[in-house]
Amino acid sequence: EHVNTAKPIWMRPKSNITEEDYSEFYKAISKDYQDPLAYTHFSAEGQTEFRSILFVPKKAPFDVMDNYWKKHNDIKLYVRRVMVADKLDDLMPSYLGFVKGVVDSDDLPLNVNRDQLQQSKVMRVISKKLVKKSLDLLKDLSDEHEGKGADKDAEENEDNDSGRPKKERKEGEKSDWETFYDNFATQLKLGCYE
Repeated sequence: EHVNTAKPIWMRPKSNITEEDYSEFYKAISKDYQDPLAYTHFSAEGQTEFRSILFVPKKAPFDVMDNYWKKHNDIKLYVRRVMVADKLDDLMPSYLGFVKGVVDSDDLPLNVNRDQLQQSKVMRVISKKLVKKSLDLLKDLSDEHEGKGADKDAEENEDNDSGRPKKERKEGEKSDWETFYDNFATQLKLGCYE
């Protein structure tokens, strides 16, 4: 008898996932009590195929700058829905260490170890794509703040959904970009320095 019939959230169609589902999933993987500021749910196809959900927290953790150069990323790596690593060194650069999420790839072998992961071409491709998607998510936040809107490029061939609840901002209330920048400006500046 099949006991666990629930599909992982990143495997379900986005049309069946609500904002509450994303929020609950974020809280479960990040141990945060607040909803995420923004997220992106996408699947990549091409050289490697994988599915991923990345979240940007609303508030920086109190220890965000502790051991900045030695800190591991908070992205969990799954291979065919089996978690193989929860903290990897080279998946994201240090300045994007605040991004949390999951990556599920079918292209990696299940019996992989850390040395194989670090030398894997597939991991380099996944890392590159995760960095690009994270920076695109931050650019969307910035564009919304500047009033440009989040116009998606027509030539992009990936299934992407940047999530931010569309809400009316009250007078004097900070935009999502201002909230992000107040909390993570130091990391962005260190990224430029790196």
